Parts: sequence; C-alpha cells; structure tokens
Amino acid sequence: MAHRRTLLFAVVLVALGAIAVPVVADVPDARLVVSDVEVTPEAPEPGNTTSVEFTVENSAGSATGVDIEAIELRERARVGETHAAAGNVGSLSAGDDVTLSLSTAFEEAGVHDLELAVTAVDEAGAEVTVTRPVTIVVGGVDAAGITDDVQIDVQEVDPAELDDEEDDLDVDLGADGILGDGDDEDEESRTSLIRVEVTNFGTATAREVAVTPAVEDGPELAEPPARLALPDVQPGDAESVFFNAAAFDEPTTLSFEAGYTLGTERETSETTFEYRPNRGEVILTDVDMTSEDGTVTVTGNAANPGLGEINGAVVAVEETETVSPTYPAREYFVGTVPESEFVRFDVTADVDHDNATTVPITVTYLADGEPYERTVELPYEPRTADRGDSGGGDGVPLSVAAAVAGSALVAGSVAVGWRRRSRAGD
Repeated sequence: MAHRRTLLFAVVLVALGAIAVPVVADVPDARLVVSDVEVTPEAPEPGNTTSVEFTVENSAGSATGVDIEAIELRERARVGETHAAAGNVGSLSAGDDVTLSLSTAFEEAGVHDLELAVTAVDEAGAEVTVTRPVTIVVGGVDAAGITDDVQIDVQEVDPAELDDEEDDLDVDLGADGILGDGDDEDEESRTSLIRVEVTNFGTATAREVAVTPAVEDGPELAEPPARLALPDVQPGDAESVFFNAAAFDEPTTLSFEAGYTLGTERETSETTFEYRPNRGEVILTDVDMTSEDGTVTVTGNAANPGLGEINGAVVAVEETETVSPTYPAREYFVGTVPESEFVRFDVTADVDHDNATTVPITVTYLADGEPYERTVELPYEPRTADRGDSGGGDGVPLSVAAAVAGSALVAGSVAVGWRRRSRAGD
C-alpha cells in the first residue's frame, strides 16, 4: 500500500465552495471562479437526463475582463470523454458572474468522476482555464457498488524519526515552527507530533477529506484545534497529516474525526488518543503505610514512565489539620530519575488516627527544565509494624499504584491534585 504523507499544520480545508485552479504557472490577471455546483437529480438513473448547474465569476479582484470561449463537462482523467460542452458563452467584466447549465445522460450505473473546465481569454489575449471537480453517482450508492470502509488511526511520532520526504518539506507552521521557537537546541526532543492516518479500504475514492481534532479530556484551549485537510484517498491507499501537540503539557485525551465524501454522501470516521507529553513525569507505585510508636511511615517508588529524564525530585508529606510531617523523614530527596526507572523513598508523619482519612504526599520535580508539583491523597489505612495489621482489624494493608499524573488512578479512592510550580516560587 502506498503511503503518501504530507505535513499539514495550517487550517486548509477545501470545501464545496469556490475553487479556482489556474493551469498556468503565473497568477493570471483574470481571476475566474467556478462555484455553486448543483447536480439534478442528485442520483440520476441510467439513461435519464442529468443537469449540472453552476456559476462562473470573474472575481472583483481581477485586473481584466474575459471572454468565455468554452465550457466542458468531462471525465477527470487526463484523456477522458467530454459529456457536454458549450461555446461562445459571452464576456464577464471584473466582478460579473453568470449561471449556466450543461446536460447529459449516463448509460451505466456507477460513480462518474467529472470536472467542469472553463476556458477564457483576457483582454491581453492570454488564455485562462479553471476546473471544478464534480462527482455524479448514477443509480445511487447501492447501484454504484460503493462500500464505505475508511478508517482513521493516530500515533505519536518523534520529529527526529521522520523520513527524509517528510523532514525536507518546507511547511509554514506558524511563528514557533515545527520545533518550537528555536531558542533551545533540545527543543526537537520536546516537540510532539501526532500522525493522523486515513486509510481507505472501500471501493470508491474518499474526497474532500478533512480531519477535525478536539480535546475530550484535558486543558481548555483559547481556540479549538484547527481542522486539517488531506488529499483525496484512493481505494487501497492512505494519506497522513501531522497534528502539533505542543500546546498540551499534561496528559490529554484527544479525538480525531475524519470527514470525507463518497459519491454524493458525506461520511465520518473517528477515534480517540491518549496523549502523554514527550517529557518525564512521576508516578508513585508500590506504596505502603506502616505505624510504629505513633509515627506513620509511607514508603514506595517514585517512578518515571515518561519519555525523558526528571530532575530534582522531592517527595514530602503535605501538612493538613490531621497530618504533619515529622522526624526523621519529613521529606525525601529522590533526585534524578531516568525514563523507565524508579527510586525508592520513605517519609514520616504524625497522624490524628481518630480523624484522618488521607495522608497527602506531594512530589516536586523538574521536567525539561520546567517545575512541576503533584499531590496524591493516600487513604489512611496503616498497618502496625510489629503486628502486620491495623491494630484492631479495622484497617486494610495499603499497596497501591498511586498515579500522580492527571489520568485515572488505580488506587481506589485516591485523589490527585496537580499544578505547575511558578519559577518565582509560590
């Protein structure tokens, strides 16, 4: 299967509105537009007359008037049949338009990929041709044998691993570009790209393909993510577009919906993706809580499941009305944790046994030079060090994986709060 990947980050959605595609290299003085195309009937029967109505406009931005010499309704193939044509249509000054109609009939059911081709000559004698694609499904979708099997798949990729074709494309991605603002040599490692691939397993070309990203669970953005346009996807082919996830610095659930046209019908395919920023992070695993001589000790692992090293990590007991950090381990300096590694820690606290329900543990660390602070509320269910239980049979031994990121936890009622720490200290 051929995979033609294109880097597209701008909002470029080719809609069913006006499209002007000059075939000459330079921008002509005459700016012709073909728009408002309407096929009647929408799904004609074989042998019946089919009318294609459309508007040709010489836009107000044109520097010249034009004489429309010929209009054709023809197959989109480079050498294809002409189904209807008209000549000597008339002249259009800048800003003028005319509505026309061409009629034909198709003998066989099926999908006909056509185009309207308008040829004109401007006041300087230069020829200008514009085309507008038109798809006509004769006999309806069922008679045409169209099957819809378009699937969308997403995957996070490292910009450094893009192949030469993708990496060499000159694409305007805004002020920050593909790798951020360019002030940091390590910026590339922190730029997260999500490849969105649309594959067509059906029998008809998927046209006017556009991918709409959305945030399902995560930070609110000032503006919704831009829609991303793809080329037409032929049966058995795939096309890709890249979504820049640099705006998300915390775990986020994203959805991607691919809208496309098969025949005359607009269809969609969608999927969701759990995005994790391309940086280190901290979770607490294998947590245990014991009580001895009135002091509660919390032990566990500070693990880094992220994609980069974290530094300066400190685990500490957070003070509340019922919990206070105490000697000998009010806080524990974990230090550096490489990706996919962990460091053992233990901290101690005085706890109001009768009133406390949780023991809050806070982790502070640096990831990509940015300070982060995570707090996890551990259920207060200690076991006594000498008896191996809670003293009266009321407690339950605590051995949980307490995630300190923003996603769901496997520690039952464990609650998590987090925030990015201010560089100035707060």
